Amino acid sequence: MRVLQLIDSLNPGGAERVAVSYANALLGNVEASFLCATRAEGKLKAQIDPGVGYLYLKKRSALDIFALLRLIRFCKRNQVNVIHAHATSFFTARLVLFFLSGCQLIWHDHYGNSEALEQRPLKMLRWCSKGFDTVLSVNQKLADWAKNNLQAKQVLYLENAVPLLDTDLVQAAEVSGSPGYRVLLMANFRPQKDHLNALRALAAVRKTLPEVSLHLLGMHWNDAYYQEVLGQITSLELSDSVYLHGSQQDVNGYMKACDVGMLSSTSEGLPMAILEYGAMELPVVCTDVGQCADVVGNSAYLVPASDSDALARGLLEALSHKEVALTKAQAFRKRIAEDYSIQTLIPKLLVAYGKTY
Repeated sequence: MRVLQLIDSLNPGGAERVAVSYANALLGNVEASFLCATRAEGKLKAQIDPGVGYLYLKKRSALDIFALLRLIRFCKRNQVNVIHAHATSFFTARLVLFFLSGCQLIWHDHYGNSEALEQRPLKMLRWCSKGFDTVLSVNQKLADWAKNNLQAKQVLYLENAVPLLDTDLVQAAEVSGSPGYRVLLMANFRPQKDHLNALRALAAVRKTLPEVSLHLLGMHWNDAYYQEVLGQITSLELSDSVYLHGSQQDVNGYMKACDVGMLSSTSEGLPMAILEYGAMELPVVCTDVGQCADVVGNSAYLVPASDSDALARGLLEALSHKEVALTKAQAFRKRIAEDYSIQTLIPKLLVAYGKTY
């Protein structure tokens, strides 16, 4: 089995991290593992294992013929027989499939706005799904939607997973703010991530714990939403307690330096951030969206979405009762090791590819 992970960019994000993690973890489990970035490289390129075959297409448009030809030649030369297309790369994969005989097409649905699936563009995806051997959905709601709306041969729910590291070996990043009161929010700046809710919660927490600080990791596009976030930081007088770290390749150092991991989203699939928090034994405060409740169980502080008061209460609990928060974090890490680590997921992934033992 020779497997290619296909992803549009290598900028840090949930689907992108999954593609890189799978490509690396499949080494030694399949005959050959490859990864192709279609439109853009990014900071995650540095995390690709040297043993993974890599291709960058520099694709300029949806119908970039020269890019498609490069991908076809790469697949034929390397005898790729499974293309695992992540997120929006499905269209490229579907076109390439016309020129590759005997190649499976797996589409991995990472769609984050699973609370508003009725608004999801469907026409092109439904046409492409005729060529999907398998759809992998990151939560059950997405799997049910795919079964009802797409034409794939099979649909499977496959939980996201993260590498399980030795936290003692991770070097903490140098960050500002009082130790013991640093809150981390890892999320690219998109409206569904609801940074505005996080900022309102922070302002409420500061009334009790003035030393608290919020550290924002994520890519922004300097768009209206990002400007709104900056405006709210100013209007809530949080400039001295909010730190914008931008997009980072190595998020583990920031998690090691912080004391609570937060998710403030209004909608998610199965967010990689809470799995990464858990793997680093970081106490988690998150909104009850997507598959979050099933994933964290009783091992995190779960609050309603779009409720800054509830989010503030969760943060206060985690920051004020550190022994309880640590006990929850240790239980969550154990749960990650058992059910959401790359090590436990790879056998399930190989079964989805059709590999038998």
